Amino acid sequence: MSNMEPIAHIHTDMPQKFGIPRNSLVAPHLHGRIVFEPEFSSNLAVTGLDGFSHIWLLWQFENRVPGGTAGDIAADAAAASVPDAAADSNTAADAAAALDMAAASSAAVDAGAPSSVAAPGAHRHSAADTWSPTVRPPRLGGSKRMGVFATRSPFRPNPIGLSCVKLDRVELTDAGPIIHVLGADLRDGTPIYDIKPYIPFADCHPDAVAGFVDEVPWHELSVDFPDDLAKQITPGKLDGLVEVLRQDPRRAGSKHEPKRVYRLAYAGQDIGFTVDGDTLHVVEIREGRNW
Repeated sequence: MSNMEPIAHIHTDMPQKFGIPRNSLVAPHLHGRIVFEPEFSSNLAVTGLDGFSHIWLLWQFENRVPGGTAGDIAADAAAASVPDAAADSNTAADAAAALDMAAASSAAVDAGAPSSVAAPGAHRHSAADTWSPTVRPPRLGGSKRMGVFATRSPFRPNPIGLSCVKLDRVELTDAGPIIHVLGADLRDGTPIYDIKPYIPFADCHPDAVAGFVDEVPWHELSVDFPDDLAKQITPGKLDGLVEVLRQDPRRAGSKHEPKRVYRLAYAGQDIGFTVDGDTLHVVEIREGRNW
């Protein structure tokens, strides 16, 4: 995408890769604000957009950008050569484990990452040098390989993402338009390259089939969220958080570790949780750290 430049960036409640829904609209209360770059911030450019219920976003995956809680930032940076490792690295201690994983190329392949990825600070190769023809889709539990072009894996020859989100409202300001959306499956700060309206007669195909996706039942966790902890969540953010947790933020194929406390950065807060079988238990809420 070197010949294109972002027209906008989206701001969401998800500052790290860990926990981002794997598809848009599975967390319909996740809010996003699309703020245009100065050269594209014309209110005229969104004339008529508020007549549509949904829009398409064309955006760029940023697989090597660290983010999250203080511990996650360190872990993400340490595991930058194993992109999927960041999704399962939630403490500073995990960073060391991620580095061990990075030393083994087979670990990167098993994670669904490209078989050859540049280490931090190393020379960036072209997409042709770094892509892998097969990945392990989370929908299949991370245990079976499919062709990358039969999946929506972020580890692609060109890191292009496509999301259909619900248009909440279009805000016109003196500095330009701000587009408010719901169901945003994007990390905070993701660059947006284009916006197009969703047109039902052209974009909706009721008779469509979804290959191996149709063969695997959609699985969600039950969320145990004690009332005293739920009351600590930023007002208006609880529904979106529960939807994110219900999708199981952990890496596909994670071991059964019912006593392990995972941490999720969300809406300026740090959410601690454990998973035992099909139930996710929220155990702690901390105010946000620097992420």
